[in-house]
Amino acid sequence: MQKVLLLSHRFLSNWFRLVSRHWFLYLFLLPWGISYAQNTNTVSGTVTGVSDGLALPGVNIIVKGSSSGTVTDIDGRYTINVANQNDTLVFSSIGYTTEEVPVNGRNTIDMTLAEDIQSLREVVVIGYGTAEKKEITSSVASVDAKEFNRGNVNDPAQLLQGKVAGLSIVKPGGDPNAGFNIRLRGLSTFGANSQPLIVIDGVVGGSLQSVDPNDIASVEVLKDASAAAIYGTRGASGVIIVTTKRGSTPGTATIDYNGYVSLEEVAKFVPNSSPQQFVEAGGTDLGNETDWLDLLTDDGITHVHNISIANSTESSSYRASFNYRDVEGIALGNGFDQINGRLNLTQRAINDKLNLTVNLGITRRNASFIPYEALRFAIITNPTAPIYNDNDPEQGYWEPTTPEYHNPMAIANETTDNGNFKTMLGSLLAEYEVVSGLNLSAFYSQQYESDMRSQYFSSRMRFSSASGRGGLANKFSEDRINELFELTGSFKRNLGSLSLNTVVGYSWQELTTENFSAANGNFITDDLLYNNLGLGLDIANNLASMGSLREESRLISFFGRAILNFDDTYFFTAAYRREGSSRFGVNNRWGNFYSLSGGLDLIQLLDLPMDVLKLRAGYGVTGNLPNEFYEYLQRLGPGSRFLYNGSFVPSFGIASNPNPDLKWEQKAETNIGVDFGLFSSRLSGSIDYYVRNTKDVLQVVSVPVPPNFFPTTLENIGELKSNGLEVAFNYLLLENNDGLVYNTGLIFSTFNTELVKFTNESSQLFLGNLGPPGLNNTLVIRVKEGEPIGDIMAPIFLGVDEDGKRIIQDQNEDGNITQIDDAVVVGNGLPDFELSWNNSITYKSFDLNFLLRGAFGHSLVNINRAYYESPAAANNYNPIRTKYYLPNLTEGESWNSYYVEKADFFKLDNITLGYNLPLSGGTAFRNVRFYLSGQNVFVISDYTGVDPEVHYSYGSPLAPGVDDRNSYFRTRTYTFGVNFGF
Repeated sequence: MQKVLLLSHRFLSNWFRLVSRHWFLYLFLLPWGISYAQNTNTVSGTVTGVSDGLALPGVNIIVKGSSSGTVTDIDGRYTINVANQNDTLVFSSIGYTTEEVPVNGRNTIDMTLAEDIQSLREVVVIGYGTAEKKEITSSVASVDAKEFNRGNVNDPAQLLQGKVAGLSIVKPGGDPNAGFNIRLRGLSTFGANSQPLIVIDGVVGGSLQSVDPNDIASVEVLKDASAAAIYGTRGASGVIIVTTKRGSTPGTATIDYNGYVSLEEVAKFVPNSSPQQFVEAGGTDLGNETDWLDLLTDDGITHVHNISIANSTESSSYRASFNYRDVEGIALGNGFDQINGRLNLTQRAINDKLNLTVNLGITRRNASFIPYEALRFAIITNPTAPIYNDNDPEQGYWEPTTPEYHNPMAIANETTDNGNFKTMLGSLLAEYEVVSGLNLSAFYSQQYESDMRSQYFSSRMRFSSASGRGGLANKFSEDRINELFELTGSFKRNLGSLSLNTVVGYSWQELTTENFSAANGNFITDDLLYNNLGLGLDIANNLASMGSLREESRLISFFGRAILNFDDTYFFTAAYRREGSSRFGVNNRWGNFYSLSGGLDLIQLLDLPMDVLKLRAGYGVTGNLPNEFYEYLQRLGPGSRFLYNGSFVPSFGIASNPNPDLKWEQKAETNIGVDFGLFSSRLSGSIDYYVRNTKDVLQVVSVPVPPNFFPTTLENIGELKSNGLEVAFNYLLLENNDGLVYNTGLIFSTFNTELVKFTNESSQLFLGNLGPPGLNNTLVIRVKEGEPIGDIMAPIFLGVDEDGKRIIQDQNEDGNITQIDDAVVVGNGLPDFELSWNNSITYKSFDLNFLLRGAFGHSLVNINRAYYESPAAANNYNPIRTKYYLPNLTEGESWNSYYVEKADFFKLDNITLGYNLPLSGGTAFRNVRFYLSGQNVFVISDYTGVDPEVHYSYGSPLAPGVDDRNSYFRTRTYTFGVNFGF
């Protein structure tokens, strides 16, 4: 209750602060409320469905020709004010026919709505067009706004966590400035982009940072190659299509406000020793009791505000929104504030034959960062040490005698690390209907991203390269432009029992990247921070640095797709894309990507007693581009500077070897699936099984010098093979006339990835360096041909002998135990399967949604334990104390199987309880909703580290399963929010 009261207080204070800053908005809204104070007549009633007679909640009722409207409550009841007894009421709801009823002086009007068979044909966005769901022959998942995760959602990726089978969205720890790692059906490449392609309102390669989560209407996920082949090169890791919200129902202007305040707390620290335990283990007692973790962290408060205005007429529609986010992390000085605006405008002309659509989104984010080393050092710093020498700030920060860690408060307080990130995404679509069913369109978009990262390490810093520099300043700026132009033609026609849906097109895309960096040190004052790099004296002694870069890449494509529907029973889809890229050698610039898929509706064919039973099968080939723009060329790069005639002269050298044969990665994938529905579709779902093979994987390999000028070359060498099973069930468990509705859904997915071929040099290598000092060059992840990705290698730990030394199994029985020769597979960093359980319960004016999510079968390398979990560590560190702590151990850091842990987990990822305030006539509000939400409420796991989430990469996507020492703590969030509709 205390947290709820605190959240309520924070929300109201932030809300009033926003009102005081933006009072002009409320002057604009005032007439909406005043208009309802006029003399009116009240009409009320109940809306039910024709087929079952059940009450219909959420039906829109408006007075025709006015902005006056309301919606039915959970029992189908409504009340509305009419200015004239001869007014007409318009009843509308998705999936039902729209009805118009004259009032004729009545005070009670009960209404029944019939199902609209046409509107029940769900339309799915599939890339360069749409198709009816029944015609989909590939693996495509759709998630709309009512299914999104709720609560403190600051990244669009969070909306989809646990919602799509095969889609993994993870972010170990709770850093608000860290991004999410998105994987679709596991790993499909290790030399190119392993994350799905993002398409936003038709913009290929759009940035999710340009869209606020409040503005997203739906998301489609193209999972298999037969669905993604229309996107050619970049579809190998899957495609996520984002559609933003549009104008409201014609004739109804709407204003919506959504706001919430969240309290975020640390859910789990790395357990370490108390001052008393530290001294008992042999640590030096400096006479203080300092809780470094408490000093470095605090509860974070976030408040978010979103206001949108939407309207439609018979020829146009618009929606404009403004979003503001102020996000505090739990680490000292960590967080961001963000402003986002969006305008979506549609205009129809020439007898509705010409359709013009304009989309514009602008985002500005100011972020502050904290070095993760400060959090790591807070775990291991002497808990009896003071913050300052002699506990006096004037004497400067206390520093340990060992160089292996530093005062964490000094790092946090003497580091200024700020980022300014701007994104603009604009697009224009012109579509003209030449004849019925034939449409031509032209599409242009430009996405502009500008990043500025500025850092200053003060002269008091004793950490890293800043130590002894008299202040060190770094600046890095980068601008990225994504320009896209496309021409498409689509044709849809019903030819008796055959319906045809085709599209052909041309695409031109140019990507430009330009950046600049500079660093200088030895400043006469810390007050200017990073704002005047020219004042640093390191220019004179050759320690200052600078660099710049400009790159361009072009992509030209010709594509087409045909969807055939024969008698609503047999379905066939074929797609083709020919693509040319400037990133490849002259011998292989063009690639061909294609797909074939088919479906069979067994209900239509066999007249089975089911609602849906459709078989699907597809095969497709997609590609992948290298991340580098010019790796096929021989490039020059900066070298070291040398002294000549009293001056430092720059030099240059060869930075890459030419490779005119560099070509596309190619992923071939076969997918077999079935869609089903039973009991009037109360039970529905899908099952998919896929097999994929990626060949010509892009990879940097070592080459001899000479004859080469550079020791590495980007080549097409690797090959991956994977398969998996995906199951999604949804069940309407309960629905009664008392307004109780319970929907539940289960999602299950597996993926298995095997390295078929790695390099021409060796069939295996090791990755995952545990890092300095004592375990530097200890590599724990094996990459071996013919074996799964992510195998963790370690010698077997057998126990501790009488002298407190570790007993390690001698695999070779040669009496010589080494980290490599005696290492065996002790776990795998990737899970055997992932599971999520979605639940939605409504009862009258209340609604409850919660998501339970887990991953099973993966292990994690706990580096913190390998380094610091020993009484002997007290000589230099504060020992970690998990349940595996060995009090009799006399040895320091070591690597063996004891520090590999099973990391299975099952968590309450998200829970939201909401209340919709019943509204009567005479109010300016269309809807009012209050809600409480929690995220990461609890985690069930035996893993002793901070976060058991799957760690997909540790320096390389081929090295999953390593829990880095430099990481952010896991957090738990509580949210209180409101939704107002006018």
